[in-house]
Amino acid sequence: MDLINEKMLRGKSGNGLKIMIQVDFEGVTNVVNWDEIYPGHPHFDRNCDILTGEINAAVEGAIAAGATEIIVRDGHSGNINVNPLLLDSRAKLTKGRVPGTPHTMVLGIDSTYDALLFIGAHARAGEQMGTLSHTMSLKVIDFRINDRPLFEPAFNSLYAAQFGVPVVFLSGDNMACKEAFDNFGPIETVETKFAHGRNCATSKSPQVVYREIRAGVERALMNLDKGCVFTMESPYRMKLEVSQEESDEPIRVDYESEVLYDVMKKFWEYL
Repeated sequence: MDLINEKMLRGKSGNGLKIMIQVDFEGVTNVVNWDEIYPGHPHFDRNCDILTGEINAAVEGAIAAGATEIIVRDGHSGNINVNPLLLDSRAKLTKGRVPGTPHTMVLGIDSTYDALLFIGAHARAGEQMGTLSHTMSLKVIDFRINDRPLFEPAFNSLYAAQFGVPVVFLSGDNMACKEAFDNFGPIETVETKFAHGRNCATSKSPQVVYREIRAGVERALMNLDKGCVFTMESPYRMKLEVSQEESDEPIRVDYESEVLYDVMKKFWEYL
């Protein structure tokens, strides 16, 4: 093993890598409908188990690459999607939300983390070929910072970059993986399914996806220098278009600040 990777395996703490696995649901294999990723659907518990299997595969790959602290952030809807009884015991699970925190999907991330990974990612609002595509809310029609349309992993990676934390891995449908490449460059990705539209996809077997995620995460963490600290230049200029129930005319917002957090908070105020 070369000296660069030896240093990476030690991580910022000197005792091994500390990573966050940010979890969403729409990009998980075999998921194609909105209602099947919410409680009450007959397949919800099954899909939660598949999601947890994808996370466990990432945990296995991370451990193999030298991770010693793994935080799983359940970031979908009510944050009740990861089955804690099936979750790998070497990982810790963050659930729930703190009101008024635009970084809620990566809650707790700071400069002590060595890497950020995404499981279950999906394409942005406006991408009609992405499975269950949206950006934080179905109300969002379009969202951009500095004229760049952002999908959720880019938004969350932008926040993490303030602490120097690179995004190194993403799994989701083919359109989410395309957006990962467009924003982050050639990081490690795993396509869980091929989208034919917002509610139709050809999915890989969960067992195949698990193997690919495990291998991809291990490669990603063994080569942290290939990750992306995703930044933009200030001032941060947000353009947002959001639908409103009481009117056919959407709300259009233009907002600019030198402070990234202010822009992110302004975005969440309209969700």
